[in-house]
Amino acid sequence: MTLPMLDINNIPFAILVVDRDQELVSLNNIAQDLTGYSEEDLVAKPISFLIEELDVDKTQETLALTGESSKSYLLKKSDKSLNSVQIRKEHNETFCYLYLYEPFVKKDEISEPLKVDTRTALESLDEMFWEWDIASDLIYFSAELMALVGYKKEPLQAPRSFLKQHVEKESRQELIRQMQTLLDGESSSYNHTYQILTRDNQQLWVNVTARSMNDGDGVGKRVYGALRNVTETKSLIRQLKKQNSYLSLAERISNSGHWRYDVVAEKMFWSTELYRIFGTEPQSFVPSVDNELSFHTEEERESIKIALQNSINNAQSYYNKSTIIRSNGRKAKIETIGEVEVDSNGNVIALFGICRDVTKSEVIFEKLKLLALVNYTIKVPIFFINEEDNVVYQDLSPQQGDGKTVLFNYINFSISEYLKLKKIAKSKGQLKRINISFDDFNTVFDLSVTYEADEGVYIWIVENVTEKFRKEQQQIISNRLALLGNTFGNVSHDINNVLGVALGAIEMLELKFSQGEQDISRYIDRVKNAIDKGKSVTERLLAFTKKPMVKVVEFDPLKDIVDNQYLFKQMLINTIKLNIELPEQQCTINFPQGEFINILLNLVINSQDAIKEKGLSGTIEIKANYNTDNNLEVHVIDSGIGIQSENLNKIFDPFYSSKSVNKGNGIGLANVYSTIYKHNGQIKVLGKSELGGAHFILEFKCKKLHEPANTGVISSNLLTLKQRRILILDDEESIAEFVALFLETHGAHTFHVSDKKQLINAIEHEGPFDIFMTDMILPDLTGRQATDLVLQHFPYIKVFSMSGYIDNENESWPYPVLRKPFNSNELSEFLAASYR
Repeated sequence: MTLPMLDINNIPFAILVVDRDQELVSLNNIAQDLTGYSEEDLVAKPISFLIEELDVDKTQETLALTGESSKSYLLKKSDKSLNSVQIRKEHNETFCYLYLYEPFVKKDEISEPLKVDTRTALESLDEMFWEWDIASDLIYFSAELMALVGYKKEPLQAPRSFLKQHVEKESRQELIRQMQTLLDGESSSYNHTYQILTRDNQQLWVNVTARSMNDGDGVGKRVYGALRNVTETKSLIRQLKKQNSYLSLAERISNSGHWRYDVVAEKMFWSTELYRIFGTEPQSFVPSVDNELSFHTEEERESIKIALQNSINNAQSYYNKSTIIRSNGRKAKIETIGEVEVDSNGNVIALFGICRDVTKSEVIFEKLKLLALVNYTIKVPIFFINEEDNVVYQDLSPQQGDGKTVLFNYINFSISEYLKLKKIAKSKGQLKRINISFDDFNTVFDLSVTYEADEGVYIWIVENVTEKFRKEQQQIISNRLALLGNTFGNVSHDINNVLGVALGAIEMLELKFSQGEQDISRYIDRVKNAIDKGKSVTERLLAFTKKPMVKVVEFDPLKDIVDNQYLFKQMLINTIKLNIELPEQQCTINFPQGEFINILLNLVINSQDAIKEKGLSGTIEIKANYNTDNNLEVHVIDSGIGIQSENLNKIFDPFYSSKSVNKGNGIGLANVYSTIYKHNGQIKVLGKSELGGAHFILEFKCKKLHEPANTGVISSNLLTLKQRRILILDDEESIAEFVALFLETHGAHTFHVSDKKQLINAIEHEGPFDIFMTDMILPDLTGRQATDLVLQHFPYIKVFSMSGYIDNENESWPYPVLRKPFNSNELSEFLAASYR
């Protein structure tokens, strides 16, 4: 069977194909929808199976431009009922094409065919047009229109049902209703926009215009019109509406609206949100300068007028913050910002800007101000800075109006330091730093940074405490010197005792040796013991007089108390008893180690003074325990006069003292309090205790030790020194000889010198050396200089040092240091620990 040459699926209405034997050959998709049958159901069936009273003319040899038309009845699959259908026939030499139209209401007479001359004229314009003949109910669609809908660019004459495939039901019914009003003479023209669906399901927006053509009796015969594709325009309009919607949403979220004042026409435009801010409606309020001023108080109106006129006259930006009274009587705080628009000659033609409701933020900032000023005076600068590092509320700073309103002009820190502090404040919510400096302590600040997450604002509170800091440092030094002077009397007594024991033992040793006595070891032990006691006294005294260090270290505070109990006792008169009770389980804390002992010394001296106010004898207890939070508590309790309840809140104040005249300046406890809280500790005080006097409690976060603390004793394994060549430098020849003799007993080869000249000679003529041991302070050079000389010749030599002086500069010395005086055991342990 030869398939038809015509592409029936490209025809926009139902079509059946019948062969010469009047059997169905094919049908398009629209015909399948109309009949309810599929192509498989109908192929090879006679046409009478589907249509009655149809006469298919098989004699026509060519495809007619206009075919015959007849009315028949279609038998649909759903109910096999007779349905009236209009059929048009066209032929070629093989097939007959049956075009099926749905029934329409016919008039008594068929109108004349659509005028060919009119169509020709319209088609010559290459426009999309259409014409609807009412009598035949046929619509003529131009070639351009058919191409728009997705068909071949050819004109088509089709029934009204053709619209079903491309126009939604509601729009189609509205279109037909409007056409009827044209025919009835109720309107002279029609213009409307519809959404249509193309053949490939693409949605388009088209604008339809129409007019009617009447006969001589005024009865409508035809409706004709044009069609324009306005999809792009509609899309732009929709996009603009969407953008406008976004703008309105953004304005509502930010409590702001935009405005424009036409200077030439003296007209003002308000966005929708501005009406809401002012509490009025577009229907009842016409925006203008005077009408807007009516919302302001009389005091503000004149200043606003002046500011607005200055912006226009000087072509400069406009800014104003003021109060309005809304229509409902409520007050609101608004902030208005504007920029000028100028013409080509530079003349101001308009002002454009935004107006923001800042009522809520003003209230919030007032609250923040109150919070920020707690425990501060108004003289303390406060900076409110947002996430973008802009000052958002600088008028809280008393320096407003001068150069110091900028945080970086007030504190001379770097960008990296600023960002680091900002990051810490954001992560923790708040940070506080006291006595912080960014320029080597030329200026010192107390600094607080609080992050308000809800507002995205950082509150910087900074106070220049340079003078206060310097006075405190001077006072600390004065206190230490005073304490040192107070201590020297007792310490010097002990040193004299030590020297007396040593001198007596040496004289006994000399006497017994001259008498030929062989067993002199006990006298030697006496000398050693005396020297050890003297060393203990001087070391603690030197450590106490050192410049205060702020380096935080991890150490065992209980061991520190035990190691320094000798110093506590030295500072007390012999009629005051000192008791120390410590737990067996040891721990470590993070705190400046020297400051820990200094705090206890300060409290012990205060306790002694309190006892003296009551009498000459008494008791001081230093106790320690772990509380319920597993923190270490150190208690200092005395039997003195105690502290009156009304004075408890004053004792940590600088320069307050309850002691007798010339016995205290009130700085000691203030320093204790400051040091404790600087390093995250706590101090509490009770006016009365079980001993009768005051009770101070120091609390530290600690880490308990489950293993016994390391005593620092290291086995003296000096086998690695055998055959080593060792150079020793010390201006005290007896010390150099002692070290050399000790090392030689362990298999080393030694060479000792006492000054720079001897050192250079040994380097040039006695080397090479494996180890260099040097004193740190010599008459003609330092240990550092000596080490540099040795390293120039022996770059891989191991360096050890010896020193009887304790100073902060030793913190930067990279080599092990053995403190003088030392005995053979200490020298052995030092070398075993240092030489690996």
